[in-house]
Order: sequence, then C-alpha cells, then structure tokens
Amino acid sequence: MKKDSKSNDKSLENFDPAKHEEIKDLTNKAIFNFLQGKLKERNAKRKDIEALTNTVQEFLSCFILLGYNEEGEPVNIISAHNQQEADSLATLVNKFFIHSSSKD
Repeated sequence: MKKDSKSNDKSLENFDPAKHEEIKDLTNKAIFNFLQGKLKERNAKRKDIEALTNTVQEFLSCFILLGYNEEGEPVNIISAHNQQEADSLATLVNKFFIHSSSKD
C-alpha cells in the first residue's frame, strides 16, 4: 500500500526537533556508557593478567603461559628478560612438542 503525499506532509509537520535532540542525546549517552563499561572490563582483564604474570615471575625466571580465559579468549604470556632466556624458552617448547608427538 502506498502512502499518499498528504500523510508524509503531516508527519513532517508533526516533526519535533527537540525530541530528535533528546533521542540523539540518549543514544550518545548509551554508547558512551557501553564503551566505558568495555574499557573498564578490558582494564580489569589486563590487571588480572599482570597479577598472574607477577605471581609466576616469583617462581620462574622466564616462562611461556598459554591458555584460555573464562570467556574462551586465548591468553598467551611470554616472559623473557634477554635473548638467552628467549632462546632457552624456544628450545624448551621445541623439545616439548617433539616429546609430545613421539608419545602418539
């Protein structure tokens, strides 16, 4: 069914710019609050990962941590303070995969 031009003219006559601005302001506030919540969530996750890293560093001089968080997002942390530690970790990972694959 086609609307006639008279009904379109009436809707334009009833248009209230103040209501339009209210909707725009509410939408902007909602987006701002959503983004602010996401930023807080991201910062909390970053702090949790830093706390975990600091705890593991108390016991290990260098390490690689691989896993998934509660939301199923991958987490990987590599802590090596110099090239020798990084090379040692790479060698250990290679040995791990070779040893794991030889068990199958």
